[in-house]
Amino acid sequence: MISKKRKVLIFGQKVFGPQKPTVSIDYCDVHTSLFPQEYEKLPRLVDYDLVLLDYSAFDLAGTVYESQQEIFEKQMLEALGAGTCFCILHYQEQAPLSDSKVPGTGYIDTKAVASCRRKEIGFRWLEKFQIRVVSFESPKMSALVNRNEFKLFQERWGSSKNAFIPYSGGNFSDVILSLETGEAVGFALSQRRGKILYLPCVRDFGRPQLVTECLECLINGIITYLTRSSTELPSWAATPFFSSEGKLHSELSELQSRVSGLQHTLQPYETAKLVAFKSEYEFEEAVPEFFTASLELPTARHEEFKEDFWILDSESEKIVIAETKSYVRGFKKGGIYRLYIHRESNGLDIGFPALLVVNAHLNAGSWEDKIRPIDPQDFKCAAENNILIMRTEDILFFWNSIMEERHSKEELLTTILKEKGWAEVSADGNITLHR
Repeated sequence: MISKKRKVLIFGQKVFGPQKPTVSIDYCDVHTSLFPQEYEKLPRLVDYDLVLLDYSAFDLAGTVYESQQEIFEKQMLEALGAGTCFCILHYQEQAPLSDSKVPGTGYIDTKAVASCRRKEIGFRWLEKFQIRVVSFESPKMSALVNRNEFKLFQERWGSSKNAFIPYSGGNFSDVILSLETGEAVGFALSQRRGKILYLPCVRDFGRPQLVTECLECLINGIITYLTRSSTELPSWAATPFFSSEGKLHSELSELQSRVSGLQHTLQPYETAKLVAFKSEYEFEEAVPEFFTASLELPTARHEEFKEDFWILDSESEKIVIAETKSYVRGFKKGGIYRLYIHRESNGLDIGFPALLVVNAHLNAGSWEDKIRPIDPQDFKCAAENNILIMRTEDILFFWNSIMEERHSKEELLTTILKEKGWAEVSADGNITLHR
């Protein structure tokens, strides 16, 4: 039997940007619709299994299409009754100031509430379900993933300045993504036979291919989620029902708490490893930040040469001039000469300590391919010019040995101040000097 394709509507360029995407999913028939240009040709929403729209889909370039928004909302009710799922994407919408101490909605400014109600279809549905939206100055990049169907989407595109909290008896039907502080950033609301999903989503409209990948990943996740949800217990039935079930729930809760603790403990290692995959400007920013925050060696950025930074002593005096270089393939000797010139242009003699931090083999497919030695001709050239080379991996290995209390940051600083050539660091933190 040939299964029927799911009909999907991507409504409005606020979802996909100025260029219509060509979204290709084998089991879906995907339509895209410009708003308001193609609004008159739009079928009834009940014809679709899934509809993607923006939180403020009807607010375009300062014009609010109120009548179309009201008609769309009415058609949503009909479609929800037939089992359609609506996914509302949010990133940085207008949100009224709120205070949990204020009774009722918690909103402080009634005029702002009226403005959001007029402009934002996402806000209108939140009011119906008694969910309050709060906003942050900067987007929240990470979230706890409660539904694995959305793990890949969250890692790549799940970011927003908004979060959501129930009030006056309101509740989420299912929390999909949440912050460590408890607010939801992605959730489902059950309405009639359908669902309304709210998901955080940052899109780079300047790169249409990435937007297409985002939408395909999102649709795949939603369809998988809906398929699994149709065979799952309702949330209220998840509480223990059988006599022995309660004990199992307790054991599971303890294990989940332990897993959560281990994930938290692993986070510094994940953060540290990210440095090894940054290049160019990101690498230039990440290295001095890692020295300061993780190695506790104070640094300052160079004002003229942005790839340079200084290592400082306890009196904030400059004691090492350092430079970062990233290479897709192997090490290039030009980095040595540039650091030599920068040291000279700062009026420093050849004896002044100089550190070259290198992130090479960015195209590697494994750690074995990436952690390659510095060629003798290169580290000998560095030694001749009183420059010390350290690969990103050398610094990470030494940081790990500090974490394990086998070495100290003072040992690392002494090496940087006194040595030249290449300081190779093994996995246990021991340094081998090559000149």
